[in-house]
Amino acid sequence: MSTQHENKFTTLEQEALICARCGYCRNCCPVYRVIGWESASPRGKITVAKDLYVKGNKNALSDEFIQRVTQCTLCGACNVVCSTSIDLRELWIELRRRIAEGGKNPKGLQDIRKNILDNKNITTFDNQDRLEWAQDLDDPDVAEPRDGAEVAYFVGCVSSFFPQAAQIPLANAEIFGAAGVDFTTMGGDEWCCGFPLIISGYPDDAREFRRHNVEKIKEMGISTLVASCASCYHIWKYESREQLAGYDLEVLHTTEYLARLIEENRIQLNELDEVITYHDPCDLGRNGGIFDAPRKIINSIPGVRFVELAHHGMDSLCCGGGGNLQSVDPQLAKEITKLRVEEIKETGATIVVSSCQQCEQMLSAAIRETGLPVRVMDISQLILEAME
Repeated sequence: MSTQHENKFTTLEQEALICARCGYCRNCCPVYRVIGWESASPRGKITVAKDLYVKGNKNALSDEFIQRVTQCTLCGACNVVCSTSIDLRELWIELRRRIAEGGKNPKGLQDIRKNILDNKNITTFDNQDRLEWAQDLDDPDVAEPRDGAEVAYFVGCVSSFFPQAAQIPLANAEIFGAAGVDFTTMGGDEWCCGFPLIISGYPDDAREFRRHNVEKIKEMGISTLVASCASCYHIWKYESREQLAGYDLEVLHTTEYLARLIEENRIQLNELDEVITYHDPCDLGRNGGIFDAPRKIINSIPGVRFVELAHHGMDSLCCGGGGNLQSVDPQLAKEITKLRVEEIKETGATIVVSSCQQCEQMLSAAIRETGLPVRVMDISQLILEAME
């Protein structure tokens, strides 16, 4: 899977041999910080992978090793600090592919695959219900699919089917309407972007989903696609190049597009007396290269005092919700989230903003549990509040 770092991945066997065992990856790995065992560290997993695939020790593919490979948020922090420039994120995904190929995948990942193949989304719901969130708009028909719109909004599975996350497309649709944006969606023709399939070890299945979505966008005559899900954005920006070959499609994350609307004075923001901090989603920031747009948006709101988290930008700490970890080890995911909540507490912020529906859900649950008096918002919700 491509990332903005573009470390050249060769083969798992060659990459495993490159590892210098320096241990830099242990210090930044959120999973290792929680579990504390060498087997849970990037370095430890590479050591076992070398024993398994280079030395041919078939006994190395133990249940514990499979567990450790899937106990990973794929946040990419290890990828950034690797002293030998191994594309570690790609290595973990390749390991998952080989585990899945051998029929050893955990049930949680198998279930995700089944849902996506059966329903074209990560849930058990009918894919034709993707626009149920739009029923809360003043004019639900505004989101209905149509050809030739200025912008196609790719909503994503979570925001389409989970009530809490539905506030994100609602906010974006209201902002688009207020800014006079001629937008549409793909409705029931929007399929899962394929990201959950890739990181579960099923990249071949994901290609069909990318092909379908790209063909539909071409049929609709769309020139600009905007995604609010960081993972969907990543797929459209980096993984769909082959399918998009020869077709000129501008791919933007909502933070980029909303920042553009503010710069063009199509959105008017009122004063907010709030202390705001921003959580960088891994797939948007470290793995997607988008850091400035969300901060420009926050700093454009009059009255706001912006405070950075201790770990931010390329050094951002994962929310715990990436890599399909919740489907494999939800308790570990929660423990990682707690690390981030402690940093949020230290900022004294009244609002923590993110740009990923998964981050928002993870942080919201953890902050409710700790009783911290902080509101968690997607950046679209923050903009909407400042417009009212």
